[in-house]
Amino acid sequence: MIFYTIFLLIKIFFNTAISRLQLIGKTDEARLSVKQNWAASVLNTLGFKIKIVGFPPVDSDYILVGNHISFLDIPLLMSALPQTTFIAKDDLKKWPIIGSAAAEAGTIFINRNRSASSEMIQKITDNLNSKNKKIAVFPSGTTTLNEQKPWKKGIFNIAKKNNTAIQLFHLSYDPHRESAYIDNDNLLKQLVGLLRLKNKTATLTWLEQFQDIDQPQEFAEMLRRKVSMA
Repeated sequence: MIFYTIFLLIKIFFNTAISRLQLIGKTDEARLSVKQNWAASVLNTLGFKIKIVGFPPVDSDYILVGNHISFLDIPLLMSALPQTTFIAKDDLKKWPIIGSAAAEAGTIFINRNRSASSEMIQKITDNLNSKNKKIAVFPSGTTTLNEQKPWKKGIFNIAKKNNTAIQLFHLSYDPHRESAYIDNDNLLKQLVGLLRLKNKTATLTWLEQFQDIDQPQEFAEMLRRKVSMA
């Protein structure tokens, strides 16, 4: 099982490297196809069936917010909505292959140890003003099983300032705990455990969309409760 897990990891890294090369110099439409195919291949390689419930409009700009459970969350969201631009810790840029691929895919890198800088706010605003762009944010700032940690208000301040809609989503996995990546989980151990299990499902449920934001902190808490109860 260990050797099979290593083989699958190599396969994912190889596919990621190929996808990065395929993104270079492509049209916007072709890039969306590359990103969507890569995301689906990651989940399929790990044995997950993808389930999407509902669908948000694709012809408008908005910020996606929802719960954060696993390293699987980004491929799941991207497989459904490849127009999504993700915000990630700048440490990701240092990861072999994955970092450069994420950069080529348009990921916005930020330093989570600092307050929202004017540069970061401008990057997000520029992306939102691009054609059919969406920004995905996990406001808790960390992975968790139940989304009980208060959401950070920064992204909601940006949404209010730019009069940008908020699209809510909920992610779930079956099995739930085995698919999560929380606390002091070890990536290799989690992958080995997952590969031993059959009939795995990754589900993305699109919830409500909100336009008018009055008080960002109270708004963040209201949305967190909606997601945690979904």
